[in-house]
Amino acid sequence: MTRYEIPVTGKAIKYLLIANAAVFLLQLLTGRALINLGSLIPYHTFIWGQFWRTFTYMFLHSPVNFFHIIFNMFILWQFGLAIENIWGSRRFILFYFICGVGSSLFSLFSLFDPVARFIPVIGASGAVIGVLTAYAYFYPQSKVLLFFVIPMNIKIVVIGYAIISFFGAFGAGGGTISHLTHLGGIVVAYIYLKIYPIFYKKRFVR
Repeated sequence: MTRYEIPVTGKAIKYLLIANAAVFLLQLLTGRALINLGSLIPYHTFIWGQFWRTFTYMFLHSPVNFFHIIFNMFILWQFGLAIENIWGSRRFILFYFICGVGSSLFSLFSLFDPVARFIPVIGASGAVIGVLTAYAYFYPQSKVLLFFVIPMNIKIVVIGYAIISFFGAFGAGGGTISHLTHLGGIVVAYIYLKIYPIFYKKRFVR
Protein backbone atom coordinates (compact mmCIF):
# COMPACT_ATOMS: atom_id res chain seq x y z
CA MET A 1 0.00 0.00 0.00
CA THR A 2 1.33 3.43 -0.96
CA ARG A 3 1.56 6.05 1.78
CA TYR A 4 0.81 9.65 0.95
CA GLU A 5 2.29 12.24 3.28
CA ILE A 6 2.24 16.01 3.30
CA PRO A 7 5.85 17.15 2.93
CA VAL A 8 7.32 18.98 5.91
CA THR A 9 9.14 21.32 3.57
CA GLY A 10 9.90 21.70 -0.12
CA LYS A 11 13.30 21.32 -1.71
CA ALA A 12 13.78 25.05 -2.36
CA ILE A 13 12.68 26.05 1.14
CA LYS A 14 14.93 23.41 2.66
CA TYR A 15 17.96 24.77 0.80
CA LEU A 16 17.08 28.35 1.74
CA LEU A 17 16.73 27.42 5.41
CA ILE A 18 20.07 25.61 5.36
CA ALA A 19 21.82 28.47 3.54
CA ASN A 20 20.50 31.10 5.94
CA ALA A 21 21.39 29.01 8.98
CA ALA A 22 24.91 28.36 7.64
CA VAL A 23 25.56 32.04 6.95
CA PHE A 24 24.19 32.96 10.36
CA LEU A 25 26.61 30.52 11.98
CA LEU A 26 29.46 32.10 10.02
CA GLN A 27 28.35 35.50 11.26
CA LEU A 28 28.58 34.31 14.84
CA LEU A 29 32.10 33.01 14.18
CA THR A 30 33.43 35.99 12.25
CA GLY A 31 31.85 38.96 14.01
CA ARG A 32 30.88 41.85 11.72
CA ALA A 33 33.10 40.77 8.83
CA LEU A 34 30.25 39.34 6.73
CA ILE A 35 27.93 42.24 7.52
CA ASN A 36 30.60 44.73 6.44
CA LEU A 37 31.16 42.82 3.22
CA GLY A 38 27.63 41.81 2.25
CA SER A 39 25.06 44.13 3.87
CA LEU A 40 23.03 46.46 1.69
CA ILE A 41 24.55 49.92 2.12
CA PRO A 42 22.82 52.10 -0.50
CA TYR A 43 25.74 54.47 -1.12
CA HIS A 44 28.29 51.65 -1.50
CA THR A 45 25.90 49.56 -3.58
CA PHE A 46 24.68 52.10 -6.11
CA ILE A 47 27.36 54.80 -6.09
CA TRP A 48 30.44 52.63 -5.65
CA GLY A 49 28.97 49.84 -7.80
CA GLN A 50 29.05 47.05 -5.18
CA PHE A 51 25.99 45.42 -6.69
CA TRP A 52 26.58 42.01 -5.10
CA ARG A 53 25.11 43.53 -1.93
CA THR A 54 21.62 43.45 -3.51
CA PHE A 55 21.89 39.66 -3.30
CA THR A 56 24.06 38.91 -0.27
CA TYR A 57 22.17 41.15 2.17
CA MET A 58 19.19 38.79 2.24
CA PHE A 59 21.28 35.98 3.77
CA LEU A 60 22.53 38.12 6.66
CA HIS A 61 20.69 38.59 9.95
CA SER A 62 21.30 40.34 13.24
CA PRO A 63 23.81 38.28 15.27
CA VAL A 64 22.52 39.78 18.52
CA ASN A 65 18.82 39.27 17.86
CA PHE A 66 18.03 35.62 17.17
CA PHE A 67 14.35 36.50 16.67
CA HIS A 68 15.32 38.25 13.43
CA ILE A 69 16.35 35.09 11.60
CA ILE A 70 13.88 32.82 13.42
CA PHE A 71 10.90 34.99 12.45
CA ASN A 72 11.98 35.31 8.80
CA MET A 73 12.62 31.60 8.41
CA PHE A 74 9.36 30.71 10.17
CA ILE A 75 7.35 32.90 7.79
CA LEU A 76 9.25 31.44 4.80
CA TRP A 77 8.51 27.89 5.92
CA GLN A 78 4.91 28.48 7.00
CA PHE A 79 3.72 30.25 3.85
CA GLY A 80 6.33 29.27 1.29
CA LEU A 81 5.52 25.57 1.26
CA ALA A 82 2.09 26.12 -0.28
CA ILE A 83 3.58 28.36 -3.00
CA GLU A 84 6.40 25.94 -3.78
CA ASN A 85 3.82 23.14 -4.11
CA ILE A 86 1.94 25.25 -6.68
CA TRP A 87 4.93 26.44 -8.71
CA GLY A 88 7.60 23.84 -8.13
CA SER A 89 11.02 24.38 -6.57
CA ARG A 90 12.74 26.08 -9.51
CA ARG A 91 10.13 28.77 -10.07
CA PHE A 92 9.69 29.33 -6.33
CA ILE A 93 13.36 29.96 -5.65
CA LEU A 94 13.58 32.26 -8.68
CA PHE A 95 10.60 34.21 -7.34
CA TYR A 96 12.25 34.41 -3.91
CA PHE A 97 15.42 35.95 -5.36
CA ILE A 98 13.46 38.30 -7.62
CA CYS A 99 11.64 39.63 -4.55
CA GLY A 100 14.85 39.86 -2.53
CA VAL A 101 16.92 41.64 -5.18
CA GLY A 102 13.95 43.67 -6.43
CA SER A 103 13.11 44.94 -2.95
CA SER A 104 16.73 46.01 -2.45
CA LEU A 105 16.40 48.39 -5.40
CA PHE A 106 13.87 50.42 -3.42
CA SER A 107 16.77 51.52 -1.22
CA LEU A 108 17.68 53.84 -4.09
CA PHE A 109 15.22 56.27 -2.50
CA SER A 110 17.43 56.44 0.59
CA LEU A 111 20.23 58.01 -1.48
CA PHE A 112 18.38 61.29 -1.02
CA ASP A 113 18.86 60.98 2.76
CA PRO A 114 22.42 61.90 3.83
CA VAL A 115 22.18 59.57 6.84
CA ALA A 116 20.13 56.62 5.54
CA ARG A 117 22.35 56.20 2.49
CA PHE A 118 25.09 54.85 4.77
CA ILE A 119 22.91 52.66 7.01
CA PRO A 120 23.38 48.92 6.30
CA VAL A 121 20.29 46.76 5.92
CA ILE A 122 20.32 43.00 6.39
CA GLY A 123 17.77 40.23 6.42
CA ALA A 124 15.51 38.14 4.21
CA SER A 125 12.45 40.26 5.01
CA GLY A 126 12.06 41.68 1.50
CA ALA A 127 12.04 38.21 -0.08
CA VAL A 128 9.97 36.66 2.72
CA ILE A 129 7.25 39.30 2.60
CA GLY A 130 7.14 38.70 -1.15
CA VAL A 131 6.35 35.05 -0.39
CA LEU A 132 3.69 36.18 2.09
CA THR A 133 2.19 38.39 -0.63
CA ALA A 134 2.05 35.43 -3.02
CA TYR A 135 0.30 33.36 -0.37
CA ALA A 136 -2.28 36.12 0.15
CA TYR A 137 -2.76 36.26 -3.63
CA PHE A 138 -3.52 32.54 -3.95
CA TYR A 139 -5.30 32.09 -0.62
CA PRO A 140 -6.98 35.48 0.05
CA GLN A 141 -9.55 34.04 2.48
CA SER A 142 -6.99 32.36 4.74
CA LYS A 143 -6.66 33.62 8.28
CA VAL A 144 -3.52 33.97 10.36
CA LEU A 145 -2.90 34.78 14.01
CA LEU A 146 -1.52 38.30 14.10
CA PHE A 147 1.10 38.44 16.87
CA PHE A 148 0.14 34.76 17.40
CA VAL A 149 -3.06 35.95 19.11
CA ILE A 150 -5.43 37.94 16.86
CA PRO A 151 -7.11 36.03 13.97
CA MET A 152 -7.00 38.15 10.81
CA ASN A 153 -7.47 37.69 7.09
CA ILE A 154 -4.08 37.23 5.37
CA LYS A 155 -4.97 39.73 2.64
CA ILE A 156 -5.69 42.41 5.24
CA VAL A 157 -2.38 41.65 6.94
CA VAL A 158 -0.41 42.20 3.73
CA ILE A 159 -2.32 45.39 2.83
CA GLY A 160 -1.80 46.71 6.35
CA TYR A 161 1.89 45.87 6.19
CA ALA A 162 2.16 47.73 2.86
CA ILE A 163 0.48 50.83 4.30
CA ILE A 164 2.69 50.83 7.40
CA SER A 165 5.81 50.35 5.27
CA PHE A 166 4.82 53.14 2.88
CA PHE A 167 4.23 55.71 5.59
CA GLY A 168 7.26 54.45 7.50
CA ALA A 169 9.44 55.03 4.45
CA PHE A 170 7.95 58.23 3.01
CA GLY A 171 6.07 59.77 5.92
CA ALA A 172 7.36 62.41 8.28
CA GLY A 173 10.52 61.16 9.91
CA GLY A 174 10.52 58.14 7.60
CA GLY A 175 13.01 57.00 5.03
CA THR A 176 14.42 54.00 6.86
CA ILE A 177 15.75 51.36 4.50
CA SER A 178 13.95 48.50 6.25
CA HIS A 179 10.56 50.04 5.43
CA LEU A 180 11.67 50.55 1.85
CA THR A 181 12.75 46.92 1.42
CA HIS A 182 9.56 45.62 3.03
CA LEU A 183 7.44 47.77 0.74
CA GLY A 184 9.60 46.71 -2.19
CA GLY A 185 9.04 43.03 -1.45
CA ILE A 186 5.27 43.50 -1.60
CA VAL A 187 5.35 45.64 -4.75
CA VAL A 188 7.77 43.38 -6.64
CA ALA A 189 5.82 40.25 -5.70
CA TYR A 190 2.52 41.80 -6.80
CA ILE A 191 3.96 42.94 -10.13
CA TYR A 192 5.40 39.47 -10.73
CA LEU A 193 2.09 37.78 -9.92
CA LYS A 194 0.25 40.05 -12.37
CA ILE A 195 2.79 40.05 -15.20
CA TYR A 196 4.00 36.42 -15.24
CA PRO A 197 0.69 34.92 -16.53
CA ILE A 198 0.76 37.38 -19.47
CA PHE A 199 4.25 36.32 -20.56
CA TYR A 200 3.41 32.67 -19.92
CA LYS A 201 0.40 32.87 -22.26
CA LYS A 202 2.39 34.64 -24.98
CA ARG A 203 5.05 31.94 -24.76
CA PHE A 204 2.79 28.89 -24.97
CA VAL A 205 -0.38 30.14 -26.71
CA ARG A 206 -0.12 30.79 -30.43
